[in-house]
Amino acid sequence: MSSGIEESVSLDLLSPPKGAHLISAIGDYCGFVHWDLDKPAHEGHFENPRFGNTTGLACAENNPDIILRVGRASHNRPGPNIGYSLDGGRTWQPTTSSPDPECRLGSIAVSSDGATWIWAPERVFSFSRTGRTQRLLPVYVTTDRGSSWAPCRGIPGNTRVVADRINPKKFYGLDLFGGKLYTSHDNGASFTEQSLNLPGGLPLRQGNRGDDRGGQDRLYATAGKEGDLWIAAFDGLYHSTDAGNQFQRISEITQIHGFGFGKGPPGASYPSLYLIGIVEGVRGIFRSDDIGREWLRINDDRHQWGLLLQISGDPKAYGRVYVGSHGRGTFYGDPAQ
Repeated sequence: MSSGIEESVSLDLLSPPKGAHLISAIGDYCGFVHWDLDKPAHEGHFENPRFGNTTGLACAENNPDIILRVGRASHNRPGPNIGYSLDGGRTWQPTTSSPDPECRLGSIAVSSDGATWIWAPERVFSFSRTGRTQRLLPVYVTTDRGSSWAPCRGIPGNTRVVADRINPKKFYGLDLFGGKLYTSHDNGASFTEQSLNLPGGLPLRQGNRGDDRGGQDRLYATAGKEGDLWIAAFDGLYHSTDAGNQFQRISEITQIHGFGFGKGPPGASYPSLYLIGIVEGVRGIFRSDDIGREWLRINDDRHQWGLLLQISGDPKAYGRVYVGSHGRGTFYGDPAQ
């Protein structure tokens, strides 16, 4: 009834390679498939299952009709905490099983062919008169659309996993502060650990590193490039072209709150990069069309929208960007003519 006036927190944004412009994950709510960016989603929010909180979205890069979402089932409609679509988000259904009755929230990864799904559920907290305790759930993998699940070997629980955007057998996980990179070559069944070597050393966990619901301190895999990885640390951006064996620091970036990819300019063979943070001492929203060598600020001082958590370019339209805010919904922008 209040079209265009939102009080919502964007916890994840997914712009698939084909189909819908955008799929949004909303805190304390479900989320939407946005077929028309200028009108409310006519079919309403996600259903079957309905979530009271949505924290993770993913699609298969080379089969983007397969889309997954994870969250926490609505209190007034309890049910599974994971749902998937086989038709680009037009219809949804829950998996037939859950890895553990307490699996909820967290992040989800899907192989480039859509055959392998990896769920890293949020840690489980319990409370008593003596205090709070927590239990780390394993990272789980399924290759039969959630009919059965198995713990991934060789990777710690609660580790966020991303899929290689080309090779369907490869997945990556990151322990930024522990200095570990985890790689799977067997569809997520097992991961091998290697030391993470960053120029200037590893960041420290202490101090303010932004809102933990934002896109900082995370690993990202580049669309269209096998083994091409980015670490968007809160205090710096790092790039690897050899599956994480070596990383190069991108200069002049001193703070990050969100990071993502979008369609590159005409003739480009590499996607554009998008970033929320501080570049050369200027706070703003930025795009790079040359693999991070130069950055263009694409907002101005009148368009900042408070706390920003997520950003994603659109792989279907050069220059189009989606920005997820804390409380003011999701904004989108196109290059000014």
